[in-house]
Amino acid sequence: MEASGRSVTLNPYIISTFRSLVEAIIPPHLKQKDYIGTVHVAGAQELHVYEYVIWILDHSIAFPVKEQFNFVNGSMSKSTAELLDAGAARLIQKGQIFYPLNGTAYPSGGLFSALSPIDRLRAITIIERLDINLEYLSIPYKNNPVLVRNMMDVLNELPMFCHYSEWPAYGKTRLLSPEYRRVEYFPPGWFQVQYPGPSFGYRDFRGFLAIIQHRKVDQ
Repeated sequence: MEASGRSVTLNPYIISTFRSLVEAIIPPHLKQKDYIGTVHVAGAQELHVYEYVIWILDHSIAFPVKEQFNFVNGSMSKSTAELLDAGAARLIQKGQIFYPLNGTAYPSGGLFSALSPIDRLRAITIIERLDINLEYLSIPYKNNPVLVRNMMDVLNELPMFCHYSEWPAYGKTRLLSPEYRRVEYFPPGWFQVQYPGPSFGYRDFRGFLAIIQHRKVDQ
C-alpha cells in the first residue's frame, strides 16, 4: 500500500473472476443514436467496475468483524471469488448450463469465469438458493448461509452503484483512498443515462419551478 492509500490486488484469478462478474451484470451493447447511427455503449468491465468491487470487498469490513469471523488475515475478494466458483461447479454438476464452458476469455479465472454470461447469472441464483455445500466453502462463508445470501445481493448491487456513479471518472485516482480521489472527466455512466450531474445552488435560482405548500404551525 502506498502512502496515498492505493491498494491493488495483482492476483489474476481474483481479477478474472470479478471481470467476468461485472461483464455479466452490465454487458456492453449497441445503441442506435440519431444522426450518428449505431454506437458501442461500454459495459461495466470496460469501465473497470471490477476494480471497484474488489476494492470494496477488501476495504469495507471492520477489524472487529474480521475477528468475529476468524478472518483477520484473509482476503474477502478471494473468498468471494471461490464462492462464485462453488456456484458454477454446482450449476455444471446439475447439468444446467446453457452454453459450453469457455476458458479462453478469462484464462486466469476459475469455473465461474468459464461460464457464459447468462450462466454466470444462473450460478449466482444457485448460490442465492443455498444449493451448494456450505461446509466446503472458504471462511467467512463456511456454514454461514446468511452471509452467503447477503453477499449475492451485494454482488448484484455494487456493479450498478459503481457503473452509474462518478467512480469511473476518477481515472488514475480511482483506487486511492476517498480523500485522494479526483474527478478527471465526465462520468460515462452519467452520459449513458443522460444525467447532467449534481445541481449546485438553490433550485429557484436555477430555473426549476417547485410548488410547495407550507403549513404554518401555531406556536
